[in-house]
Amino acid sequence: MKNGEMTTYETSSGSAAPELPPTPDHAPKLKARRLRIPKVGGVNAARFVLGTVLAVLLALTWAGNNPAENAAGGPSDWKSQLSAASLKNELYNGDTKGAPQQSVVNGWYANDIASIEGSQNSYIAASSARNGTLLMLIGIGFAGELVIRGLEGARLIGTKPRPFQRLEGIR
Repeated sequence: MKNGEMTTYETSSGSAAPELPPTPDHAPKLKARRLRIPKVGGVNAARFVLGTVLAVLLALTWAGNNPAENAAGGPSDWKSQLSAASLKNELYNGDTKGAPQQSVVNGWYANDIASIEGSQNSYIAASSARNGTLLMLIGIGFAGELVIRGLEGARLIGTKPRPFQRLEGIR
């Protein structure tokens, strides 16, 4: 390339970007369109309401009945509680001077273990209560869907009634 020659990307003004062509005068104008929302009929509205209520109740049940938030603590606390009780038992057993003192220390250790087992049982009970509530809400959802289908079949709710059809075999 010789001095003074232009590359294919340079313009006469020296900028590296190519020039844009002018906008044509005959470009079509954009029309504003409204977003059409389909009408929700009786059956779909009932299903939507049922689903929304159940979703809110499921979320509240899941968040509100967290077994780790009860006063008993959670599984992460139990390991440290068990190791603290074991360490305390070993320290006290080292200071015993006979069977009566050792039985007292073993009683203290049994009390420490019993309190940890109590917290585990509380956690399991809270977890079972949450699971039971979630299953009950799912059952209510199924029952609600069956009721909606029954009402739809009986034509008590719906958008368009079907014409009367004669049953074959009945005279």
